[in-house]
Amino acid sequence: MSLRARLLVGMALIVVVLASVGLAVTRATEANLVRQVDQQLDRAVPKVRERYKGRPGPGDADDQVSASGASSLYVGTVSQGVLVTLSLPELTEDQATAPDLTAAEARARVGEGAFTVGADGSDLRYRVIVRATGDGDFEVYASPLEDVDATTHRLIAFEVAASAGIVAVLGLVTFWVLRLGVRPVKQMTATAAAIGSGDLSRRIPESAAGTEAGELGVALNQMLGRIEESFDERARSEDRLRQFVADASHELRTPVTTIRGYAELYRVGGLRGEADLDGAMRRTEQEAIRMGALVEDLLNLARLDQGRPLHLQPVDLSALVADAARDAGAVEPRRPITVHAPTPVPIVGDDAMLRQIVANLVANARVHTPPDTPIHLRAGLAGDRAVVEVADEGPGMSPEVAARAFERFYRADPARTRHTGGSGLGLSIVAASAAAHGGEATLDSAPGRGTTVRLTLPILPVVGAPSPGAAGGGERIAMKGVEDGQRGAPSR
Repeated sequence: MSLRARLLVGMALIVVVLASVGLAVTRATEANLVRQVDQQLDRAVPKVRERYKGRPGPGDADDQVSASGASSLYVGTVSQGVLVTLSLPELTEDQATAPDLTAAEARARVGEGAFTVGADGSDLRYRVIVRATGDGDFEVYASPLEDVDATTHRLIAFEVAASAGIVAVLGLVTFWVLRLGVRPVKQMTATAAAIGSGDLSRRIPESAAGTEAGELGVALNQMLGRIEESFDERARSEDRLRQFVADASHELRTPVTTIRGYAELYRVGGLRGEADLDGAMRRTEQEAIRMGALVEDLLNLARLDQGRPLHLQPVDLSALVADAARDAGAVEPRRPITVHAPTPVPIVGDDAMLRQIVANLVANARVHTPPDTPIHLRAGLAGDRAVVEVADEGPGMSPEVAARAFERFYRADPARTRHTGGSGLGLSIVAASAAAHGGEATLDSAPGRGTTVRLTLPILPVVGAPSPGAAGGGERIAMKGVEDGQRGAPSR
C-alpha cells in the first residue's frame, strides 16, 4: 500500500475514533446527568407527597408543589383508571405538557425505578417515577429532561466542532506531508525511472529547503551529477581508446606497407641492380626504425597508464638539461640553444624517463620551428618543487591548438606528414611521465610569442602519485635561479 493510501486510511480511522469517542462521551455524560435527575427526583418526591396529602385539586396542587420548592416536577395521580395531572413543571423555554403516559402504563411501572417517556405534542422528555398509595391509587412524579437535553445538544455541537477542527488540522497536516514528503518521493521515483531508461540528464525537482526530502533530493542530484560525469568520462575514455587504437593502427600501417612493398618487389625480381637493392634496404630499415620508435612510444604510454613503479634515483635536472642541449646542438649545430641552470637541481626520480621528457620537449621545439629559431632551456627550484622549462621563440600556437597539445596523436597541422610532424605522442608522453612523478606539465603559448612547456616536479617522490593524464595551462612559476626570457615556439 502506498504512503498516500496509508495516510488516507489513517485519516479515516481517526475520524471513526473521534466519532466513537464523541458518542461514548455523549452517552456517558447524558447517563450521568440523567442519574443526577433521578437522584433529585427521589429526594423531591417525599416532600411533594407530604405537601398534597388529602388529594387536593389541580390548582391547589400547583400551589403546594411551588411551596415545596419542587416546581420543576410534574405531579399526577391515577385514580379509577384515569391519569389526572395535578401540577406541570415550570420550564424555561417551551410550554410544559404532560408526560405521554397512560394509566395502564403507569400501573405497570409501579415499584420500578425511574424511566424515560416523551411528552404530549413536544420534544420534551421526562424521567418518571410511579408510587402506589395506600388506597389502591397511584401517584406519578416526573422531572423534565430539558436541561439534560440542552446540555447534551451543546456537548454534541462542541464535539462536532472540535472533531471537524481536528479533522481539518489533520487534513492540512496530511496535505503538507503529501506535498513535502510523498510528492518528492514520487518525483524521485519518476526521475529514477527516467535515468534507468538512459536519460542521465534528469534531476530531481527542488523540494522545500530544510526538509528531509529536500536534503535527500540535493544529495541525490549531487550523486546523479557525479554519475553522469563518470558515464561521460567513461564515454570519452572509450572514444579516446577507439581513437588511440585507430591512430596507432594508422601510424603503423604506413611503415608496414612500405616494408611489405619492398619485400614484394624483391620477391618478384623488381630490384635488378645493386643500387636498387641498397635503396630498398635503406628505406626498409628507415621504416622499421620509425615503426620501432612508434611502438616504443606506445609501450611507454601503456606502462605509464598502468602505473608501473618508477626506477627512482637521485637526478640533477640542471645536468640533465645541459645534456639535452648538447644533444640537440649535435643534431642542429647552427640552431641557437641556451641553457640557464646556474645551480644544481637535485630531485629523486626516474633518470631515463626524465631524460626522455626533456629530449621530447627539445625535439618538439626543433621540429616545429625554423632552423634558426632560438631554444631556451631552464632549470631551477620553486619552493619544494623543481621546475624545468623548454621555451622557443617560434610562431606559437592558437588557443585551440594549445588546449589540445597534450592529446595523444594530435597534430597541430593536419596537413603535416608523419615524417615531418612526428606521431603526435611526444607531449602525451611528457604529460604522462610528469604525472607519474607526481608533477604536471603545462603549456603557455600564443601566436607570435612562442611556446613554453613547463615541468613542475616534486623534489622527493610522491607516494600514490596521480595516474598519468594530460596537463593544461597554468600560471608561470617564479623560480629560484631561472631568468625570465622570451617565450618559445610551438610544442606539439
